[in-house]
Amino acid sequence: MLTKNQEKLIRSLAVRKNRKKSGLFVAEGLKLVTDLMKAGLEVENIYLTEGIEQHFTSAVQTNEISLRDMKSISFLETPSPVLALFKQPVHLGDFEAHTGFILLLDRIQDPGNMGTLLRTALWYGVEHIGLVKGSVDVFNPKVVQSSMGALAHLTCVEKTAEEWVNWSAINSRRLLVADMDGTPASEMNWSPEDVLVLGNEGQGCDDVFKSAGSKVTLPGNASKIESLNVAVSGATLLYAYASASTEL
Repeated sequence: MLTKNQEKLIRSLAVRKNRKKSGLFVAEGLKLVTDLMKAGLEVENIYLTEGIEQHFTSAVQTNEISLRDMKSISFLETPSPVLALFKQPVHLGDFEAHTGFILLLDRIQDPGNMGTLLRTALWYGVEHIGLVKGSVDVFNPKVVQSSMGALAHLTCVEKTAEEWVNWSAINSRRLLVADMDGTPASEMNWSPEDVLVLGNEGQGCDDVFKSAGSKVTLPGNASKIESLNVAVSGATLLYAYASASTEL
């Protein structure tokens, strides 16, 4: 049974400040929920419809609810039979000086792009994600869904653009800024100490990054199409890094 207070709490997690205040986030779908649990994330509560309970042990607190109630709390167009509340993993306040390759996301706004980038980063072995303040929250329900459990394995740190530039300078880290005009990714001398910066969907990277970093680009038919989607660009650049890293 779903109580009014439980429904109110779950619906409130659509808002970033409420997720931050409660320390909780929502995940939906049997595979995503079980993957996050296997990865060690602490589950607060699980809501499920009839016939799903056999997938969870008695040690996990579950609440069987009606399909109607599931529709009232789901953030999906087609509700899944499983919705869980997880405690947000505790992230470090900062990266260590010799942290490996960092993917730095500058004010990415679209939850689908953010989730895809997180998932792609993990695929290519990049587990450190920098965020510029103003980016969509990584615990946004749509980001969680599209990241497909990657959040359980990533460490995310958020700063202003200026703070990231200062951090990189202090720790002698090269900023590689994705830009239409730069060194082709295939010719870049990639390093495990690099910080790859991907910019906002409409505005690109902040000028402070362009001034402080080196530019890397993906050559293409710019005369016929203006640019690539940031998630596609990110995936291609991460592939270029991963391919080069096998030779480092």
